[in-house]
Amino acid sequence: MEGSSLTKLDGSLQIVSSNEDDITDLVKRVKALEKENTDLKLWAEDAENRSRRSNLRFIGIPERAKARDIVGFMRHLIPQLLGEVNFFTPPVIERCHRSGVQDNSRAKSPRPILVKFHYFQDKLKIMKLSREKKEPLQYKGVRVSIYLDFSAGLVQRRRGFDAVKKKLRDQDFKYAMIYPCTLRVAHAGKTQFFHTPDEVERFLGELTSIDSSIDSDMTILLLQNHHSN
Repeated sequence: MEGSSLTKLDGSLQIVSSNEDDITDLVKRVKALEKENTDLKLWAEDAENRSRRSNLRFIGIPERAKARDIVGFMRHLIPQLLGEVNFFTPPVIERCHRSGVQDNSRAKSPRPILVKFHYFQDKLKIMKLSREKKEPLQYKGVRVSIYLDFSAGLVQRRRGFDAVKKKLRDQDFKYAMIYPCTLRVAHAGKTQFFHTPDEVERFLGELTSIDSSIDSDMTILLLQNHHSN
């Protein structure tokens, strides 16, 4: 009877062990599928953003600035915003339109105007000129901003750095976002690259720890000098 019970127990343990192996294998397969899914999403997002590489978004142009020929309107507006002297000929625009659904509410911000340039160099030139402008761009007294055109997913990921970028600004760090979503930071003559906000937080935390240690050492030295005198 005892031998029969041991046999049953041994059989049950074998079943449990087999089930554990199956679960372990299943977990590995799920993780592999999750990674594959993430990689596919990133690939699709990258493909979408590359298709937008010649696009710019113009924010703030009032809805009342309507024109039957919006391409012609933007072709002439851009030199007005950035200086006629910088354009021997107007930029070549393939197409443009307002993005989103029109809302006639006065409180609603005007829809962005999305512009696709025929020449990538025109897009680069416009971004360079807009960054070099010391005063805000204006159209009939209204402030206009120019931004790169990214997919919603990439915009969200880049916004994830907003909090740490504010901390960097507060400490007078020089930084820049590198496509697609890498933060470049210059510090003490060195350039470092961060792929997540958490990496930046750790970097700033380490600097704070070093500064605190230096301050503590300096305090000890001052006290020692004071007592020796």
